[in-house]
Amino acid sequence: MSLGVAESTSNAMAKKSFSLPHKESYKPISGYGVIGNTRTVALVGYDGSIDWCCMPRVSSPSIFAAILDHKKGGSWAVQPAGPAASTQSYLEDTNILRTEFTDGSSKVVLTDFMPCSVATGAWSTPPEIHRVVNCLNGTMEMRFLFRPLLNYGLVVPRVTRVENGLSIRNRNQEMALSSDIRFNVKDSAVDESFQLSQGERKAFILSYGEAVPRRVAEYRSERQRARTEVFWLDWASQIRYRGRWKSSVVRSALTLKLLVYGPTGAIVAAPTTSLPEAIGGNRNWDYRYSWIRDSASSLWAFHKIGCKSETEAYLHWLIDNNPSLDLDLRLMYDVGGDAHIKEKSLEHLDGYKGSKPVRIGNLASEQVQYDAYGYMLDALYFSSSHSSPIEDEMYFRFVKPLANFLAERWEEPGNGIWEIRNRHEHYVYTKAWCYAGLDRAVKIAQVAGHVDDIAPWKATMKRIKEEVLRRGWSNKKQSFVIHYGSSDLDAANLMLPLIGFLPAENPKMKSTIEAVANELSDGALVYRYRADDGLKGNEGAFLLCGFWLVACLARLGQVEKASANFQELLSHANHLGLFSEEVDPKTGEALGNFPQAFSHVGLILAADALDEALDARTRSEGRSA
Repeated sequence: MSLGVAESTSNAMAKKSFSLPHKESYKPISGYGVIGNTRTVALVGYDGSIDWCCMPRVSSPSIFAAILDHKKGGSWAVQPAGPAASTQSYLEDTNILRTEFTDGSSKVVLTDFMPCSVATGAWSTPPEIHRVVNCLNGTMEMRFLFRPLLNYGLVVPRVTRVENGLSIRNRNQEMALSSDIRFNVKDSAVDESFQLSQGERKAFILSYGEAVPRRVAEYRSERQRARTEVFWLDWASQIRYRGRWKSSVVRSALTLKLLVYGPTGAIVAAPTTSLPEAIGGNRNWDYRYSWIRDSASSLWAFHKIGCKSETEAYLHWLIDNNPSLDLDLRLMYDVGGDAHIKEKSLEHLDGYKGSKPVRIGNLASEQVQYDAYGYMLDALYFSSSHSSPIEDEMYFRFVKPLANFLAERWEEPGNGIWEIRNRHEHYVYTKAWCYAGLDRAVKIAQVAGHVDDIAPWKATMKRIKEEVLRRGWSNKKQSFVIHYGSSDLDAANLMLPLIGFLPAENPKMKSTIEAVANELSDGALVYRYRADDGLKGNEGAFLLCGFWLVACLARLGQVEKASANFQELLSHANHLGLFSEEVDPKTGEALGNFPQAFSHVGLILAADALDEALDARTRSEGRSA
């Protein structure tokens, strides 16, 4: 596997061209780029349409939601009025998105971004979307469609034309759209055309929280774009990854950074809700929240590439937000810190391609998942090992209580990583994380000098491992299973060697890796499980599980197979290098919420493991030459 192969794959994806106008009601889930300001995110389609955005923060009600209902959701498009081709790309090492339209003789570039500034901090800038169109040559007629529908399409705001643009108001919300084009408003929407000729430029700025639009010039879009470029370039410059898949790793890191909520450091699993795991199915969930598990995994990935500030910000937020962490650690939080997340269905929305229900909120917040405690101890150990040592106050307030909690509760059943509803089981993956959490507590205690705590925690670790080896193993399947008493496999058990529960070379672990590859895989794609989870319909292959398998194969020294799998997984990125949660192995269609933090975390961890294995082989070959 050469560096050149990886780079050529990435470059080919960036040059994919799309035909316009898009004929269907819904674009593919993979047909979007994302922009954001570390407060919220917008999905921008390859046709120049913003079909999803929540303001002022990522978990707020939507202002555009056409991706969940093309009639009732609302959107904002700046696109060619006639047939054209489009390509999308990011300005290198930034989250500034460029959509280029060509119709044979003319070329127009649409640049989309949300202002961020190193000087002021990303979260202190107002929530704004800047859309700037430049005609590079020829003349092109453009369509401007602006139809905001607030609160997930339930509220039609009052849109009025005023000096300098449009005023958008509701009882408790207000926005301003600045433009030097005097658009006409009909039924609280704009759908008109304007013409651009070579050298001409138009800017449109949507500012949330402003009642009256300012002159376009006052927003200084070019200066704002330059500052935003510096913001992203400055952050990307700290990435220390120097391996074979740099472009993919850097794009994954930039995507993860978009999912960090700047004011608190909380990391959301994805910026969208209810994008289906199967078209027409009901496995549609709201991922705009901060799971302990997903966030700790993101911190792990950030650490691997040298980005440490996110770890400290997140841990400080979590600790400050919940002073009784040991007694009331929740598995997920709203980005503002609220752990009481109600779930309801929005019956008025049809869902993506008719995939109902559309859900907001997530009842998984009420589940029992003891692996969250293990992840939290792992994150604390990370912090103590690579930045700030654990002081006595931190040790006695958090490390010791969390570890004692795990030691007392590890024998209880829970819902597990896959959040199977209305069923508590003894999941092997959860038991392994209880073991890993206690292992991290032991290591912290050794460094901090609290040796009296070590012996009882080690004794519990021994009991956990003995029980998992006895009750979590199936002689028939020659594999660890999803939970005690089951014969079903679970791709989550691929994590066992990655967290130090058993080495990959252990006969039971090696056999489990082989069983998962044989029974749950379709090529490089891996399903989470095939067990009955009480929900109707199927789901796609889970990209994270595929990346876990790559890491396991790399640890086993099967570098050719690991490399081939990794390349196949990279091919499932969209034209911008972004990954959804799942993939339909039959069609290659992206499924689930998008972009998905877990998928990008998996890519970084797999790339790191594969680089390490390839480097080890190179050293070995050098010694034997």
